[in-house]
Amino acid sequence: MVGQGGFSEVYRGVLSDGRTIAVKRLANDTNADKEKEFLMELGIIGHVNHPNTASLVGCCVEKGLYLIFKFYPNGTLSSALHGNKSIRIQN
Repeated sequence: MVGQGGFSEVYRGVLSDGRTIAVKRLANDTNADKEKEFLMELGIIGHVNHPNTASLVGCCVEKGLYLIFKFYPNGTLSSALHGNKSIRIQN
C-alpha cells in the first residue's frame, strides 16, 4: 500500500509489460453512494487529459471497484501542493 484516504486505498503494482501502476481500490464497505461517486470519478478522469493529472490506464469492476493509473514515484499532486508528509511512497 502506498496511500489511503476517504473511501479508498492505493497500491503499487507492475504490469506484465513492465509499466509501474497505482491501483486505487474502493473500500470493501461500499454502499450505493460510494459506488456512484466511484463511477463519477471514472467518468471524469477518463475524459481528462492534462499533464498535471494522473493518467488513467484502466479500470476493473470484478471483485471490487478499481481504478488503475500510471504510477508517479514522487507522490500525489495533493502531497506536493500541501506538503502532506503522511503519504509516503514505499519501494
